[in-house]
Amino acid sequence: MADTTSTTLANDAVTYIAEKTLKIAKRILRFYQLADKAQLPSANSKTFQYTRYDRLPLPQSTLTEGTTPTSRALAISTVSATAEQWGDVVTLTDVAELTIRHKPLQKAIQLLGNQSGETIEREIYEVVMAGTTIYYPGSVTTRYGLASTDVPTADSVRKVVAALRANGAVGMEPAVAGSNDPELGDLYVGVVDTYNEFDISSDPDFIDSKKYADAKRIWEGEIGTFLGVRFVRSNSIPTLTSRAAATGTATDGGGTLTTNYYVRTMVTGIDDTFGYEKLIFQAEVDQVVGAGNDNHISLVVPTVSGYSKFNMYMSAESASTVAQGATMYLQNASGTVAAGTYLLGYATESGNNYTTKATGTTAPAELGASTAKIHTAFFLGKEAYTVVDLQNLQSTLTPNEATDSDPLKQRRKAGWKVMFKAVVNNNDFFARLESESAYD
Repeated sequence: MADTTSTTLANDAVTYIAEKTLKIAKRILRFYQLADKAQLPSANSKTFQYTRYDRLPLPQSTLTEGTTPTSRALAISTVSATAEQWGDVVTLTDVAELTIRHKPLQKAIQLLGNQSGETIEREIYEVVMAGTTIYYPGSVTTRYGLASTDVPTADSVRKVVAALRANGAVGMEPAVAGSNDPELGDLYVGVVDTYNEFDISSDPDFIDSKKYADAKRIWEGEIGTFLGVRFVRSNSIPTLTSRAAATGTATDGGGTLTTNYYVRTMVTGIDDTFGYEKLIFQAEVDQVVGAGNDNHISLVVPTVSGYSKFNMYMSAESASTVAQGATMYLQNASGTVAAGTYLLGYATESGNNYTTKATGTTAPAELGASTAKIHTAFFLGKEAYTVVDLQNLQSTLTPNEATDSDPLKQRRKAGWKVMFKAVVNNNDFFARLESESAYD
C-alpha cells in the first residue's frame, strides 16, 4: 500500500508569502543636521570659498606720546570646497511589477531614500574624520597605544571641552534657554556611536535629555547633556577593527627597491554595504632581499567576507627598520583592489604590478592589539564644518508610458542625485576622541 504524502503532491502546494517585508537595518544620520549650511548658486562653477579674517595680535607695548604706532595689515584665511555629484538608479521591469507580491517600485523608492541619506552622511563623516585635533583617554597619546580598558570617562570629556574652550570655539547652543545671542553658545554637541553612548551616559552626573528642566531645542537623536556637551547618538559611525597582518614577502627581480633596505606595509578593507574604510590590518615590516637593487614586495590581500575592496599602503624605503608610526602611502592610487596577490615597488605599473608611491594619500593610523576595536566620538563647536549644496537632493521616477527608448513600457527607473561637499572650516572648533568601549 502506497501513502500519498505532501512530497508526492509538492507541485500542487502554494508557497505562502507574508504581506509584511522584513525591515532593513536603519542608519541614524546626524552629521548633516549639525553642519553649517551654505548654498552655492548655479552658474558659479563647482567651487565654494569661505573667507575668515584672522585675529589681530594684541599690542605688546604702550603708545609713545605723539607717535603713531606701526600700522598692522589685515590677514585672511580661506577654505574651499568643490561640489561632487552622487546618485543611483534602480530599474524594474513591468513583469516584476506584475508578478512580485510586495510592490517592488514602492520598495525601490523607499530603499533609494535610505541610500541617499546614508551616502550624504558617509561623505560628511569622511571629511570630519580627517580633522587633526584628536584626543585619547587617560595618558594614551596615539591610536596604537589604546588598550581594551581605555574607554571614555568624565576626564576624557573634560580634556576635550577644556581644549575647545581654550581655542575659543563657540558652542552650538547657549546654556541659557531662550538666548538668541549666537556668541553666547557654550554647549558643544558630541556625536557618539551606540557603544560610546553607554560609556558616557553611565556616569551618574549625565543628565538624560528626558530630564531637561528648561525648554531646549532637542537635536535629532539627542540622549543627554554632560560636562558642557549635548550628546547625540549615531549608528553611522563605523567601528575601526583590527585584523592580522596581510603577508608581504620581499622578492628579487623586476622591481626598484634597494637590497637590505626596509619597508612597512599595511592593508585596509572597505565594507561592501556602506563604503567605510574600517578594517585595518596590522602593519608588517619587510626587509628587502635579493642580489641587486631591483627587488619588490609581494603582498597578499586575503579574502574577507563582506569586503571586496581593499587599499594597500607602503612606506618609503629605509636603511633601518621602519618603526610603527612611520608614514605609509597609498599604492593603488588608481582604485581599490580585490583580494589577491600584488607586487609593490615594481618597475612598471600594469595588472597587479604597482610602482612605489612615496607621496599622496597616507594610511590611517595603525591599531595596536590585534583585537582592537576603535570607537570615535566627535565634539563640535559652531561653524566647525560646512556642507555646501550646489544641487539639492532630487528624486526621479520615469513615467509609466511608452517612449522612444521603451516603446512597450517594459521598464521603470527610480533614482536620486545630489551635488554637495563638506569642508572643515577650523580644526580648532571641533575634536575627535578615539577610544575602546566597555560595551563592545
